[in-house]
Amino acid sequence: MDGKGSRAARPDKSGPRAKKESAPLSDKTAASKTKAIVEAIGERVASGARLRRTLPGYGRLHVDRPLPFIAVHVEPEDRRDAGTNQLVTTEASYLYTSAAKGGRKRAAMLVRTLAETVRPAFGNQFLIVAICSRPPEHPPVVESSKDNPHPAFRLFSSAPGYNIDSIIEVLERHLKAIEVGGRRAAVEVVQNVREFPHRERPLLKSEAMRRLGCAQITIEVEPVYQMVGGGEVYPTILKNLRRRLGPALKHAFFHFAERDTSLRPKNFQSLGRRALVRAVWDVDARLDEVASRFDLLLEVNPINTEAVWNGFRKSHFEKVPPFRYRPLSVDPIIAKRKLYSIPLEKIEDPTISFLFSQKQEELDRQLTMLHDRGTPRFLLGSILLYGRVSKELLRSAEGILEQISSTTRSPTGGGTIPVEEFAKQAREEVAYYREIWDGVDGTVEVVPGVSSGLMVSKGRLLVPSRSRIPLNRVDALIQHEIGTHLVTYFNGKAQRFKQLQNGFAGYEELQEGIAVLAEYLAGGMTPARLRTLAARVIGVDALTNGASFIDVFRLLCRYGFSRQQAFNITIRVFRGGGLVKDCIYLRGLLTVLEYLRNGGEFEPLFVGKIAAKHIPIVRELQSRHVLDPPKFLPRFVTRPECQERLELVRQGLNVYELLE
Repeated sequence: MDGKGSRAARPDKSGPRAKKESAPLSDKTAASKTKAIVEAIGERVASGARLRRTLPGYGRLHVDRPLPFIAVHVEPEDRRDAGTNQLVTTEASYLYTSAAKGGRKRAAMLVRTLAETVRPAFGNQFLIVAICSRPPEHPPVVESSKDNPHPAFRLFSSAPGYNIDSIIEVLERHLKAIEVGGRRAAVEVVQNVREFPHRERPLLKSEAMRRLGCAQITIEVEPVYQMVGGGEVYPTILKNLRRRLGPALKHAFFHFAERDTSLRPKNFQSLGRRALVRAVWDVDARLDEVASRFDLLLEVNPINTEAVWNGFRKSHFEKVPPFRYRPLSVDPIIAKRKLYSIPLEKIEDPTISFLFSQKQEELDRQLTMLHDRGTPRFLLGSILLYGRVSKELLRSAEGILEQISSTTRSPTGGGTIPVEEFAKQAREEVAYYREIWDGVDGTVEVVPGVSSGLMVSKGRLLVPSRSRIPLNRVDALIQHEIGTHLVTYFNGKAQRFKQLQNGFAGYEELQEGIAVLAEYLAGGMTPARLRTLAARVIGVDALTNGASFIDVFRLLCRYGFSRQQAFNITIRVFRGGGLVKDCIYLRGLLTVLEYLRNGGEFEPLFVGKIAAKHIPIVRELQSRHVLDPPKFLPRFVTRPECQERLELVRQGLNVYELLE
């Protein structure tokens, strides 16, 4: 029964009471179900197993694993309180129910049983954090309105037998850091231990609390997430408040655990959930199904680049022939219908919900871009997805082109390598990783249809048959494409989350930044390569400011690029109707350099395809044992010279000093 009880819960946990009521339970049935849950606590929780049960009448008890604390919400019997129950579901151990029909007594019984079961393993201490919304008759901490909500909290405590002032102080500090609508939360601590919110007295009586070594902190929340009447919610405000309140609760639990129990958590994040319910994996799989049906870059790359170049050259660089593209592999409208049928609202974990919501939004934008391919609307979608060139990034690009002359040559000399020889070396690199993990099923394919440079699509490295690959760039390109893109792809594949394989939302900037840095760490960064990255930024900036294909082409020629080079850069910028993605290579490189300069760890960058903003989330999920460390790191990090270069980066190497 464990893990399946959630299907019996009401679909709308935040709506009016009328939506939540199920068929009336007799006292005998309610008592029987409560007894079964009490027995399950004694059996499953005592043995360290997860427990998830639907409560009689309404509510849920969720215990991820034995922990010396629980978050509780008991909905008042006399008023609607939509959404408040969701404020406790961020925690690894929680209970929510209604006070109606003996629900409060049942909640007290279950919490008491849980405390009795787990406390011996943790030094005989237990903490209850109860959350309630401010009732209308209770004065607000600070004036607020539905049009201009001001988050606020009032803290009450009851701890017969020992002092919990420092826990209150930790909670107060983190609650004050919460922002809603750009406004910092106000917090009031009620010093009178006999004063509690209306009908929100401590769940357990003083005698029981003293016997159990138990304390209760009650957080009265200003219901800024509720519409007038309390029966409906503002979903965005509630979602944001949940995401910010969860860490505040964990900080309080962490301080309590360290100070008063034998539990020694690694950090506050490690107190989050470890076991994820079936709904998480269902949503993950369905998002992956939509994402796996198309490859945006592959579908916006022209398939007639050579013909465009020949026509452009014959017109004396005055007329650009039309681009031709592959047939779309998906119908964007149907794919969007599938995308928005995915029930993200079932995900209780705020961190996972945040990741999934971001990915859903990104896939929506990518599908819109496919629908708009070849039209002026494509550029707008591209800007939304990748952003514009900032003034700082533009200055960096201009500085590179000014300081590194087009005549600067690499000290390692010239010459090119046959495409088949390059593909052979790339396949040998893939085989190296396959020896480490047999899940590496990557391929290297020489293809005539890809015409804008090397490209990784899912687990495949696509090499244009007419590529001219410089000898001094072979290893650098292998480490860029295989050592970064394929390594993170297969590291993601090794995780339970499919999103790490195809990429969290916005992953490409960090991914390309790491890949370009890999070229330097492998000893293959050249003046021409750095100039090309800068030129892409110049081209994207010109495009977004209204420049035509010919305008950008001529601009790059003035920067010292040959006509062929300028064309290759320009066609990348204008593919699909205007793809601004190419500005992220230099931007991502600068981001990674700053990250490492500030002491950032190298290993988490390879756990899968993630954005810089996801690094703290990856650490959190690893602390919660939801994510594993990377299956392997790039081969190049084993080289002594790579470690030497990495140390130089940590010491503050700037982008110009990447040239050797």
